[in-house]
Amino acid sequence: MLLIMVFILVFVISACLRIPVPFAAALGGMAGMLVGGIPFRTIPGAIFGSLDSFPFLAIPAFIFSGDLMALGGISTALLNWIHAICGRIKGSLAATVIITSALFGTITGSSVATVSAIGGMMLPELVKAGYSRSYATAMIAASGFLGILIPPSIPGVVYAITAGQPISDVWLSTATAGVLVTVAYIIYNRIFFAHMEKQPEGKFSFQDYSNNIRKKSPRALVALLMPVIIFVGVYGGILTPTEAGAVAVAYGLLAGWVIFPLLFKDKDNEGLIAVTKKSAVTSAAICLLIGFASVPSTMFTYGQGAEAITKWLFGITESPIIFLLLVNAMLLIVGMFMETNTSILLLAPILVPAARAYGVDPVHFGAIMLLNLEIGMITPPFACNLFVGCRLAGISMDKIVRPILGFIFVCLPILLAITYIPALSLAVVNLFK
Repeated sequence: MLLIMVFILVFVISACLRIPVPFAAALGGMAGMLVGGIPFRTIPGAIFGSLDSFPFLAIPAFIFSGDLMALGGISTALLNWIHAICGRIKGSLAATVIITSALFGTITGSSVATVSAIGGMMLPELVKAGYSRSYATAMIAASGFLGILIPPSIPGVVYAITAGQPISDVWLSTATAGVLVTVAYIIYNRIFFAHMEKQPEGKFSFQDYSNNIRKKSPRALVALLMPVIIFVGVYGGILTPTEAGAVAVAYGLLAGWVIFPLLFKDKDNEGLIAVTKKSAVTSAAICLLIGFASVPSTMFTYGQGAEAITKWLFGITESPIIFLLLVNAMLLIVGMFMETNTSILLLAPILVPAARAYGVDPVHFGAIMLLNLEIGMITPPFACNLFVGCRLAGISMDKIVRPILGFIFVCLPILLAITYIPALSLAVVNLFK
């Protein structure tokens, strides 16, 4: 436990001094190794070994494919199509934003990118439709993480490799949570806030409705085909997740640079080289994080940190119910302060062995962990999604605290259900097996 306390202390002090998280994690790990007498010569091998993983190639591939797809006006196509389907349903514009965020997040793999893309287009429309600026901002920020829970998911890849579980199983385990939260958001808005939204004037015409959907479908289907290809390829046994990433890049190039520009005359001015550089920088940041996160992992391994944590937890309680409640509380707090992938890389090596000791399936635990951390990303005062949303809306954080709490309270019953009803996460996994 001494090693862990030293690591936490050095890591927190480094983070407060604004040292980048990968370096802060490495410094904390090295401090713990120094106290525990663990030789530093193990560090280079640990860093290289953590990056020398074929499945990790899926991460830069999905990042690049998402950036390529976003270049072709994907978000606009999805928005128009979903809004055409929702039609005149009360609260249809808000439902459009929520569903589009869930679908767009599966393509880009980034919660922050989803908030930026969807918020930039739909915030003015929501305000024009009658929603308050603070509530509209909270809704967009809260919806940003939905696509991270629906496969393919980059945090799902990180957790699966860190916990030693199949990527395809972890992806499926979080899908139920993503769908449930999406539906819950729509119902919540429909009950309490849809009365603010102005309804379209004029009589409903089924012919006009169907023609509008048919007109908007081709562009949206080009966007939706990528996650379908990945899903069918991986769960049909045709592709590994890493190979699916390569296929996604090929399809992203085809869609972003051939289909959309030729058929729809719709492409941003950002060039291929600029998009490639952007994806490379994002991928490099994650690789840096993976590499340096291996330093505290090595410390935990040599210092038997996982065993110490498990023993300490059993000293508090032998009940899996209480254990999961404690883990939920801790992960929600961690998610408020740290980025999802960072949290997974630092905490999974400690918590997964403890979860096994309590009889919790590691795949099920992945769903619990990811949902907790994503809820943390919309929990004030340091939530990343909220900062991005407030910047887009030009309002201060205190203006959206009250409306965002409503979305957090909507998530909590689903979190408890996912935590204490394993079948919600594992039934889909077992079905595909």
